[in-house]
Amino acid sequence: MTTDTAYAHTSHQRRARTVYRTVAKKRPVTGLLAAELAALACFALAAAGFISLRAWLFLPN
Repeated sequence: MTTDTAYAHTSHQRRARTVYRTVAKKRPVTGLLAAELAALACFALAAAGFISLRAWLFLPN
């Protein structure tokens, strides 16, 4: 039996499966980073809104 038929998957499939498994293990870290970025964006938007509202309210009539 040759090595071509001995493996159930090709070398590309084995390599892709290995890479996918390493990425899948890092997914919780990626999700946490995305949540932190979303929270930071919300805080930045709230701060910008507060600053612009304050500037608008203190404009002379």
